[in-house]
Amino acid sequence: MNFRPYPGKLSLVSLAVSACIASGVAQGAGFALNELSASAAGTANAGRAANPEDASIMSSNPAGIAHLDKAQWTFGGAVVSPTGEVKNASGTKGNTLGGNPVSSGTGDGGDFLSTAFVPSAYFAAPIDDKWSVGFGMYVPFAAKTEYDDEFAGRYLATKTELTNINLQSTLSYKFNDDLSVGLGLFASHMEGTLGNKKYQHIGIGALEMDSVMEGDDWGWGWNIGMLWNATDKTTIGMSYTSKVDFTVEGDLTLTGDLADKAKGHLDLTLPDKFEIGITHQLDDRWTLLAGALWTGWSSFDEINAVADESMVGGINPGDVVTHVPENWKDTWAWSVGAEYKYNAQWTLKGGYAYDNSPVRNEYRTARIPDVDREWLTIGAKYQPNEDYTIDMAYGYMLKKDTTINEVGHATDGSGDPDGVSYQAEYKDMGAHVLMLSLTRRF
Repeated sequence: MNFRPYPGKLSLVSLAVSACIASGVAQGAGFALNELSASAAGTANAGRAANPEDASIMSSNPAGIAHLDKAQWTFGGAVVSPTGEVKNASGTKGNTLGGNPVSSGTGDGGDFLSTAFVPSAYFAAPIDDKWSVGFGMYVPFAAKTEYDDEFAGRYLATKTELTNINLQSTLSYKFNDDLSVGLGLFASHMEGTLGNKKYQHIGIGALEMDSVMEGDDWGWGWNIGMLWNATDKTTIGMSYTSKVDFTVEGDLTLTGDLADKAKGHLDLTLPDKFEIGITHQLDDRWTLLAGALWTGWSSFDEINAVADESMVGGINPGDVVTHVPENWKDTWAWSVGAEYKYNAQWTLKGGYAYDNSPVRNEYRTARIPDVDREWLTIGAKYQPNEDYTIDMAYGYMLKKDTTINEVGHATDGSGDPDGVSYQAEYKDMGAHVLMLSLTRRF
């Protein structure tokens, strides 16, 4: 029987690749999410590591909670509505027995993007005049996309969902009114689903199959930070967040002309980050903010999926059934913003951010149609009294275009012997984001 081990191939990549659908929910470069704090979103996250407005600062700088005078809850969420469409799509789903490619059509995938809700919740409280403690739940990475059944690239991708949630405990120490440090420890859970089509030769015929991979894992990480009031008007914050390692394990299910089920795994590392923020108070009404965020995306250099059980086509436990080169690069994101205190109750905000994509042009795929991002944001803070604050923000990602010319890869890193390919133009890739949070102090 002439059957290549393709059913296990890209499916076992599941979460690592599904995490990379930056055109879906993810609104930071790669597959990062920036929707961690409504109070920071109004200034495009400029200066967020140096601006302890509420308990949400622990996600960007754990030292910040030491400067919160009262115990407080901050509950919030973001509605992310991405935009974009596929044009001039084409591809091949595999070769004939004679080696000629078989077209996969010209389907553009339909409405492959969807609106999603991203929640967050934080609690922080002073223990005494030096120590503060905090707990948080937030979503630092996420993605969601789904192409229709006639999509030209369906033999590389159909449905993908990913959710990565951090549960963080935070401890901060204030040396004096001007300097604090903090440490956060978090458990990180990753869960996702991947679906795609399969086309394989067996004997003198060909098989059509659907594959779905589901898996999850827990990882552990930490962040540290410092916050320094350099002058009466200027505050500087710096923080570092560690890498998080996962061994994603899951079940691969094939349905259609051939049915099979097996377990597999892959190693995945979420990148480390370094952030610096600066705020400067010009006068009683105006504050300027700036920030820079470095992300170590070069840790995402390749995907190797390993079979844990035997499968059709002679796959044995321990075999590498997928090799996908990624070769991402480290990136910087830059942001500037301003706050204007309109009166005792209202503060108005605005900002701009530029976020470099970690994806090199030659490695961009249907699962990673990533582009450089430019954001314009506005926001407002309403504080009717000292116990309550409502933060709201709107962000618009400027639309950009990109192209994809993707082929599969054999497990040794060479070209795909099965002849799977996909080419398309991705137009008007952008997004609208609405964020809202409530802070209750007591």
